[in-house]
Amino acid sequence: MPPVARILLVDDEPNLRLLFKTVLASENWQVCTADDGESALLWLGSDRFDLVLLDLRMPGIGGMDVLESLRAMGDGTPVVVITAHGSVPDAVAAMKLGAIDFLSKPMLPSALRRVVAEVLERHSAPAVEPSATARGAAQVADRLANAKRALNRRAFGEADALLRQAIDLDPNLGEAHRLLGLLRQCEESEQNDYRGLCDWFPVGRPHRND
Repeated sequence: MPPVARILLVDDEPNLRLLFKTVLASENWQVCTADDGESALLWLGSDRFDLVLLDLRMPGIGGMDVLESLRAMGDGTPVVVITAHGSVPDAVAAMKLGAIDFLSKPMLPSALRRVVAEVLERHSAPAVEPSATARGAAQVADRLANAKRALNRRAFGEADALLRQAIDLDPNLGEAHRLLGLLRQCEESEQNDYRGLCDWFPVGRPHRND
């Protein structure tokens, strides 16, 4: 039996923490909670997690500061950003620190479970070299998954190449186009005008809530 995935949920709203924890625990994932950035850093400095669900807007130490500290420690744990204040600058800044999955509040339990399952599966599977993947749909899926792993490591050059390969194999692959568009913004100055990026990557809604 595979080990149970451990998730750290960081949000300053107690009702949402309870709701999210109940939803995730129903999938037999082990969930620890932190109500602010300081508590989150204490958890992350002393324990290991397979995934962090991180609210960006919190009093005191905010989610972006937590993400920066996590990466400064050399910790590449995947992070899903949760925010009710979806903004393009936040998305670009978070992506530069390896966060590529976003959810916006409010969200349906099914959306939360789906995104968490996808991220855990993506990071638990060993990375596969593109030349070793099967042809067809599996080949496209492997390149996209490997591109997301590269983005999580902030290996932007590798991610760029993999996304282009995925698009070459499937020109209609919308997710690859959106990620490549956001990656282009990451390569530009942080002072760049971010208006219009939402057309490429709707912050907080890369996954359709159903």
